[in-house]
Amino acid sequence: MLKFLMLLVALSPVVFLIGLVKPKWILFWMKEPDRLWASFVGILMFMATFTGYSEMRVRHKTAEEMAQGHKPVSPEQANDLNLGGAR
Repeated sequence: MLKFLMLLVALSPVVFLIGLVKPKWILFWMKEPDRLWASFVGILMFMATFTGYSEMRVRHKTAEEMAQGHKPVSPEQANDLNLGGAR
């Protein structure tokens, strides 16, 4: 599934560019296709496929990891730059 989504992500700029040059090829069902709608299809295709790819690729934190990683600190400490003791 990831390879399929990556293929669609790679093809969406091609669909966008073809839609700008020849919108009839992308919107073949319309009598008078517009470049705006053809470019909209390419951009929407890119956004949807890239979002799907990134959601499948990124590992989400479990409840245990979230509980371990959250330590309440004061706002002053949160803004300090910690370089691991290097001064």
